[in-house]
Amino acid sequence: MIRFILVTISIICLALAVIFAVLDLTRSIGADAPVLTPLAESWDGIAPGTREHLADWLASTVHPFLDDPVLATFVTWPTFAVLAGLALLFGFLARLRRRKRSAIG
Repeated sequence: MIRFILVTISIICLALAVIFAVLDLTRSIGADAPVLTPLAESWDGIAPGTREHLADWLASTVHPFLDDPVLATFVTWPTFAVLAGLALLFGFLARLRRRKRSAIG
């Protein structure tokens, strides 16, 4: 059941990565220059205000290090690259198999 959920999340992230890559590609063709949409811009366009709430929660509850250098770095990366990386991560986690113990040793 967990593997099914991980594969589903991986496929959704991959589909979204392709969508954002096509959007960046069409904008780049129109502008005659490379255009890469940062994750912060896409995130604020889809769910305004949630990025700030997540940053506040990370700083107050978990650790301030996760807010300032970690989250601040991720939101500057292109959206398609972050989603493609998440797709690879979840796909890899879905492929992990438990090693069987042998009766001998």
